[in-house]
Amino acid sequence: MTLDEIKAMVADAIIQVQAENPPLVFDDVHERSTAHRLAVHLDSLFPSWNVDCEYDRYGLVRKSLEGIRECSERRATDYILPDIIVHHRGFNGQENNLLVIEIKRDANYDPCDFQKLIGLTAQAGMFGYQFGLYINIDAGQFHCIWFHNGEPIK
Repeated sequence: MTLDEIKAMVADAIIQVQAENPPLVFDDVHERSTAHRLAVHLDSLFPSWNVDCEYDRYGLVRKSLEGIRECSERRATDYILPDIIVHHRGFNGQENNLLVIEIKRDANYDPCDFQKLIGLTAQAGMFGYQFGLYINIDAGQFHCIWFHNGEPIK
């Protein structure tokens, strides 16, 4: 699946979330609520994949990124919970890890989320997600920054 195909499906899911009736009040609702609604719509657009929120496993072990605890004083461990992942549940490797998404509200840049997306999309890394996406929701608008091969796509 190409990045352009994935971008089109994500854009379609975002439009569906924005069009829901009654709509989410993006300025007041927690990012987890938005992540869930987005995942619901992504699920139908990626029929041969599993779409999960806050999935914390890599096989049988808890998902972690070495050094992630140092990105914030609030983090106590290297364990991670990506907001949304599109993958084949129970299988490891690049071909089974398609997309990882982190969502924030009114935050153009979150150092921990960027570090997660860099680590999770690094092809030499343990997870090798093919693509990553950082979504900043500001006044109901979804601003997207895509990641590939361990770095943001310019």
